[in-house]
Amino acid sequence: MHPRIHLCTQLSLYCASDEGIIYSQVKGVDTTITDEVWLTVAGLRDVGTIVSRANVIDLGGFNKAQFYRSCLRNPNTAARSYSVGGLVVIPRITAYIVIWMLTPRGFNHAVLTEDDLILMYCLVNKIKVN
Repeated sequence: MHPRIHLCTQLSLYCASDEGIIYSQVKGVDTTITDEVWLTVAGLRDVGTIVSRANVIDLGGFNKAQFYRSCLRNPNTAARSYSVGGLVVIPRITAYIVIWMLTPRGFNHAVLTEDDLILMYCLVNKIKVN
């Protein structure tokens, strides 16, 4: 999609069905944006595991506390919360990418949630996620 078209389109998107199909109207022309269009335009592929707290078992050896301890500068310290402050460099950068870019939120960027740890685990272990 051309950048100028994208700029016009982002202000006129609406969803008129429960099927997740998004419609856009630019200069009187109606456009239907399906999942296929999103995948083609963005260059994404619809492959990988859908990860969440509900299907952590599919990730094999994921243990929240154990994974967090493996990312700490000093794994022997007792951690009461999953703070980003004590992480070594690579997990800290990964946490930054997860918290600020992949799953942005408007609060408490200094503490990792369970979903953040799951995504970090997948990124570090090169598990394809959807």
